[in-house]
Amino acid sequence: MRAMAEKALLAALGVVLAALERMPVDATLIVALLAAVSVTSLVAWRPSVWFVWLSTGVFVAVAVVVPVWRVFLPLVAYDEARMPLPDVRSDVRQAHSGAWLGGIVSRVIPLLRWLWLLPMIPLIASLVAAGGPGQAGAESSGPVDPAGLTGLSAPVFVGLLVIVSCVGCALGFESRVVSLLRGEARRLRDDARERSRAVRIRMADVAEERAQSVRMATLGERTRIAREIHDNVGHLLTRAIMQAQASRAVAEATGDAVATQGFGALSTTLDDAMTMVRRSVHDLEDDGTDFAAQIESAARSFDGVRPDLKVSLTNDVTDAPAPVSRCFATVIREALSNVVHHSAAHEVQVTLRDMPALWQLVVQDPGPASNASDASDGGRSTGEQGRGMGIADIESRARALGGTALCGPYGNGWRVFVSLPKSRWATHIGNHREGSAS
Repeated sequence: MRAMAEKALLAALGVVLAALERMPVDATLIVALLAAVSVTSLVAWRPSVWFVWLSTGVFVAVAVVVPVWRVFLPLVAYDEARMPLPDVRSDVRQAHSGAWLGGIVSRVIPLLRWLWLLPMIPLIASLVAAGGPGQAGAESSGPVDPAGLTGLSAPVFVGLLVIVSCVGCALGFESRVVSLLRGEARRLRDDARERSRAVRIRMADVAEERAQSVRMATLGERTRIAREIHDNVGHLLTRAIMQAQASRAVAEATGDAVATQGFGALSTTLDDAMTMVRRSVHDLEDDGTDFAAQIESAARSFDGVRPDLKVSLTNDVTDAPAPVSRCFATVIREALSNVVHHSAAHEVQVTLRDMPALWQLVVQDPGPASNASDASDGGRSTGEQGRGMGIADIESRARALGGTALCGPYGNGWRVFVSLPKSRWATHIGNHREGSAS
């Protein structure tokens, strides 16, 4: 917007100079104005650097011959000072192996910004030929060039034209510098935003890693506590139960009813304590189970068994109860074992989906069946006589948790499909959601 205002001001000053010089409003002046406006529009559009420089050069060349065009030189001076210079150094290096020509060109190209001075040479030369500005003004107040122009004296007109052109050139240089500074400021602002975004992403990653480390440490501590209770307190309670039962048997053998009753009550209390300890150990073990890590471990359990086998894991389940985790992990291992032994597939897709009312596990390979596999062993057979222990174990584990399992051919390969309902785990899901919200 500022460049347009400055160009409009320079064009208006050119018209004012033409009016002060009392130039006739004829086709030549109108064509000069339209040509100046067209050239500055091309510079603003800038289809090509060489093209815009060629257009300004053509205008300057015509201004050398046609004096009326010189009143719009301030506009050309503004554009030549503002435009970027053409880059010819790379072309020169490719065309010529010598570096001297490139050095000469690099020194000559900046002179293009002063191309608008060429039409001033005939004006200044005419003043010098007339004996200087004072004599030229005394002899004639008419035009410097034979165009029938009257008005300002030649020295005044030339001085005003030079001053306005220099002002236009200075405005062009300032506009170019401001444009470069604005571009640099935008680049720095974009770099700062990019660095800030990278820092925020890194901080989020660090926070996530820290939270994951804390969670893994918490789960590990719960598992360790459960193991300690099982190994120490559980064994002590087991020994105490055995001692109480042995003492009760001795009391019964000796006919001591009071001792028998006391040892019976002690044995019942110890049994209740053992039950509570087992329940606490199981709860701690369940809380110490990391679903994602357990599933990842199961999916990678056959890495290296067959170098050509690739297991792709897609897990949409973020958390599930420990029995569900153990069931899915066991099913994945069993299904991958069947693929290794009975399929020639090079890829296995393991997918876990978190549905509103159930969890789904799909283990699928595209086949084909291995030539070395024997259908009589029951590993991948659908008949009742060929049902192996692996498939039966998958189905029994799913039924134990209230779910279903479908194992059978799918296309040219094999698919294991397990669905487990969430209804019996509503308390666990509610507690997990409350913990996530907090």
